[in-house]
Amino acid sequence: MNSHKVLVVDLDGTLYKANTFHYFIKYLLIFGLSHLKLLFLIKLSLALFSRVTSSHAKMKYNILNVVKDRPDINYRGFVDSMKSKRHHIPIIKDESFSFKILATAAPSCYADIIAQDEAFDLCLGTEFSNDPFSGRFENVKNIKKQNVLNYLKANNLGTVNTFVTDHIDDLPLAKVAKFNLIVNPSQTFLEELKHNSISFDVID
Repeated sequence: MNSHKVLVVDLDGTLYKANTFHYFIKYLLIFGLSHLKLLFLIKLSLALFSRVTSSHAKMKYNILNVVKDRPDINYRGFVDSMKSKRHHIPIIKDESFSFKILATAAPSCYADIIAQDEAFDLCLGTEFSNDPFSGRFENVKNIKKQNVLNYLKANNLGTVNTFVTDHIDDLPLAKVAKFNLIVNPSQTFLEELKHNSISFDVID
C-alpha cells in the first residue's frame, strides 16, 4: 500500500490572490521601458497582439519565446515584487503531506522560484518550448491533470489526496483528487463540483 500523502496546489487565484502572469507582463513592460530595450519592447508588443489575433495560450507561448535565453530578466525580482499578493492558506504548511506539488498554468521560469520559496517538492508549470506551438503547450485543464498524474505514477507517489484551487479550469484535476479545498469559487464552479459529486470544502 502506498503511504505517500500528496498535496497539489494551484497558483493564480489560489496560492496568490492575483493572476501572476498578468503582473509578469507588466513587469516585462516596465523592464523594457526602464532599460530602453527597444527591440525587446517591439517583440513583446507583437507577442501581446497575438492575443487579439489568436489565443491566450498562443500569446503566452510568444511571450515566453521573447524572454527565453535572456539572463537579464530578473525572475527573482519579479517574485519578490509579488509577495503582497500571497494568500494565506494554512494547509500549505501541513507536515502530514509527504509530497507537495505546485501545479499551475503560469510560466515555470518564475513559478519554480515561488515553489522553492514555499517549500514545495515540485513545480509543474508552463515550460519554455523549442517546438512549434500546439494545444498541449500550456499546463492547463486536462493537460495539467495528466501532467500531475503522470508524475505521480512515474514516481510511485499514488494519487492526489488534497487539491487546492480557485478555478473551474481545474475541474479535471478536482475530479481525480480524493478531496478538494476551493478558494473563493464562482457559482458556476460550485454547481459543477456538486453536479459531478466532487468532495470539497470552501475556504476564503
